[in-house]
Amino acid sequence: MRATWWWAGAATVLLLAWWHPPGLQRLDLLAYDLLLPDSKPSARAPMVLAIDDASLARLGSWPWPRALHARMLDQLTQAGASSIGIAVLFAEPDRRDPAGDAALQAAIARHGRVALAVAPSRQPDGSIARELLQPRLGDGPLAYWLGHVDVEIDLDGQSRSLFLRAGLNAPSLPALALAVHELAAPTHDQSAAPPLLTPPAASDQVAWVRRDEAFPPRMEGLPRLSFADALDNPALADAVRGRSVFIGVTASGLGAYLATPLAPAAHTPLPAIVFHAQTFEALQTDALIARVSAPLALAFALLAISSLALWPRGEGRGPLPARVLLGGTVLCLPLLASAGLLALQRLWLPPALSMLALAVALAFREAGKLRAINRQLQRSRQHAQAALQAIDDAVITLDAQHQTIRFANPTALLQASPQVLEGARLADAYPLTEDSLEPLQAAITTCLAQAHSVHVLELLHLRAPDGPRSLRATASPLRSADGRIDGVVLVFADVTSALAAAREREHAATHDTLTGLPNRALLHERLQRTLARVQRQGSMAAILFVDLDRFKHVNDSLGHRTGEEVLKVLAQRLRDTCRDTDTVARWGGDEFVLILEDVGSPEGAAMAAAKIVEALSWDIALGPDFNDRRLPSAGSVGVVLVPRDGTQIEDLMSKADMAMYRAKSQPKASFHIWASDIDAGLHDRLALEVDLRQALQEGQLLLHYQPQYALDRRRLVGMEALMRWQRGPGHLVLPAEFIHIAEESGLIIDMGGWAVLQTARQIAAWLGAGLQPPPVAVNISGRQCLNHEIVQVVRAALRETGIPPQLLKLEITETTAMTDGDHVIGLLREIRALGVGLSLDDFGTGYSSLAYLKHFPLNEIKIDRSFVGALPDSRNDAAIVHATIALARGLGLQVVAEGVETEAQNRFLAARGCHSAQGHLYGGARSAGETTGLLR
Repeated sequence: MRATWWWAGAATVLLLAWWHPPGLQRLDLLAYDLLLPDSKPSARAPMVLAIDDASLARLGSWPWPRALHARMLDQLTQAGASSIGIAVLFAEPDRRDPAGDAALQAAIARHGRVALAVAPSRQPDGSIARELLQPRLGDGPLAYWLGHVDVEIDLDGQSRSLFLRAGLNAPSLPALALAVHELAAPTHDQSAAPPLLTPPAASDQVAWVRRDEAFPPRMEGLPRLSFADALDNPALADAVRGRSVFIGVTASGLGAYLATPLAPAAHTPLPAIVFHAQTFEALQTDALIARVSAPLALAFALLAISSLALWPRGEGRGPLPARVLLGGTVLCLPLLASAGLLALQRLWLPPALSMLALAVALAFREAGKLRAINRQLQRSRQHAQAALQAIDDAVITLDAQHQTIRFANPTALLQASPQVLEGARLADAYPLTEDSLEPLQAAITTCLAQAHSVHVLELLHLRAPDGPRSLRATASPLRSADGRIDGVVLVFADVTSALAAAREREHAATHDTLTGLPNRALLHERLQRTLARVQRQGSMAAILFVDLDRFKHVNDSLGHRTGEEVLKVLAQRLRDTCRDTDTVARWGGDEFVLILEDVGSPEGAAMAAAKIVEALSWDIALGPDFNDRRLPSAGSVGVVLVPRDGTQIEDLMSKADMAMYRAKSQPKASFHIWASDIDAGLHDRLALEVDLRQALQEGQLLLHYQPQYALDRRRLVGMEALMRWQRGPGHLVLPAEFIHIAEESGLIIDMGGWAVLQTARQIAAWLGAGLQPPPVAVNISGRQCLNHEIVQVVRAALRETGIPPQLLKLEITETTAMTDGDHVIGLLREIRALGVGLSLDDFGTGYSSLAYLKHFPLNEIKIDRSFVGALPDSRNDAAIVHATIALARGLGLQVVAEGVETEAQNRFLAARGCHSAQGHLYGGARSAGETTGLLR
């Protein structure tokens, strides 16, 4: 039934969309006129300069001399009109006064933003002429722009729209309103020459091609001046200052009127020039109405008829008046949707197609309901039998006297196939296992004797064609018409899938979803068993806490999908490395825990841990889904021995974790067996991390500023902001003592963001005090580069302080820049787009890729102090410094040398072309107050 009414409605939609009868179009036009919104002119509304009856009476009959138009244009130019559109077709030269054409052309050129009207011309047979009705103002170069004045006329003879682009064989001409709008734009290039109209070739067919239909809203109150009044009274023309002006005929009898619903009063014509001015005003206020495309209108109509499927099923049984009211409401929904789109989105969706299709669909739907009601009684009689046939459970009825099978539904027949069930005894035909027949027979006997349903408690087993199945059975009494029990209904529910799902849920509750390894819950259970076994047998086991090195970098740079694949590969590698009796579990994130049974001695545990470290050090080869990428791998392992190091699970895991951190502190991947001295070292590290976190919250961090001087004239050209920790009175902690903790704990991200904001605020304070600080550089860490929020941090600092962005500079180390070149290049380009400078720090101490370096949007390169300290005596350092300066200058970058302490170093760098330097020769890092004195 649903398909019938939907297809009827859809066929109506397609037929009407293809045929598009005039009656349908007239309905849409009536709806548009009814729903057309009103719009008020803005403060910048265009001025209509009307060539009205009064102007003709005072200035003479039409057409006027071109010199008169030129005079008006000069007056508008002096008054400051932003752009001018003249809806007058100067299609023939002024033969009476050729100088008038030249004067008009000159006046147009003096203003520079004037558009003249063009229009298509029709031949006697109705076809489009090869030449447009276009201005003829002498033979000089064009000074005016062109805009067509072709307005659409609908079936009812009224004009509601125009096309923003039109032309001969190609929509190359803007509408006059659009041309004036483009000329008024600040971005308009006044030096550009107006385009020339190229007539079609003689061999081409000619057609007037239009594009971008637009509907202006109804508008009342556009400012208007009489041409004669404005010409005679220049003070009146001052009203056009900053406005666009439309000049056109409004005098009666000259045919420049349109029948349109846009007129303020109904059934009154609207001057064409006012129509174009209203279109211009709609363009500059974004109030133009666009017609919804035909495919979207078609889709809306199909959606409208499809929405009938959302009606409640019982609505057709209500009283007739209510159903008629509901149907009428539904038919009005397209009209309401059109009104909403027109009012809110300035989109015109013709509703007649959807309304007619809805009417047809509703009619078919109601007819279908009547047929459905007639069939309902017949279907009701068939439901019981159909439900019994379709039920997923196997249903079998037995004769009470002989206990032979009377009926078996398709599920039961499928389970017993190929045996025939009806007429056979249950034990002979239904393939239950022997141990399942006894409890089933007992349930049948009890059901017949006690006349109530009996649930078989035991799980029954069936030998089905597709494999063994597990069943739950219920026996219920079956009564005859006189109420006597004459049979039994057996229902067998197949629970095979449910039991498998339960096993899967149990596995999911104790195993990690990603790697398939035991999770924390199962690990805890196995640890308890291991502890009990070790204490009972007097043996030794080992617990290994494994943490992957640099895994966060893989996630941040290559994505979580790659990180998950790495975890799966390493999980399988750990399984392969361990024995079957050992346990490999995922602790969380990139951490794993291994239980090694019967290690024998600490040496045995050490050998096993070394094998794990070695296995984790092999490169990871990813498959084709990851572009066959190879990734380096490493891990740190902490080891505790059971029962030597304790017998409490929480205590053992804590010690293994501490041992792992001790191993992670080593220069390369290793393992560490827990010892009591780890507690103290880890405690100190955690205490320092807590104090550092508190320092960030309580404002104990501060910035000192080290000056950078030009080598040629010893002038201050920059500063570097260096972080300090005021841990107590007179106790100033340098970054070397706490930056590594900030990096490991992730605090460096918040600290780096604070440093950027604090530097911007200090620059703002210096500017507010009337000082002129040089650019100040702030170091950003590798963690901040991986965290894309550094761009937002810089943008927020600039927005809050309002400082010139060129006074802020970010320094990134060479190692960080080259770790993930493509990512860092994109990040630095976003920062550079903000106007902030960029510097590459510690150049030469990491590993450089010139292929990446040439793409970095840098301002400068900093030569590391390790190359400067031995200058000028060290030939190797001198060669490196000389090559670095030459490379930077070749790339157009500034060069800053760090750690300059002697005049000899200063002279060497200056001779090689280094731009600036910093170091103790110029002064160390100073507080903000001391630096303020340096700037005065």
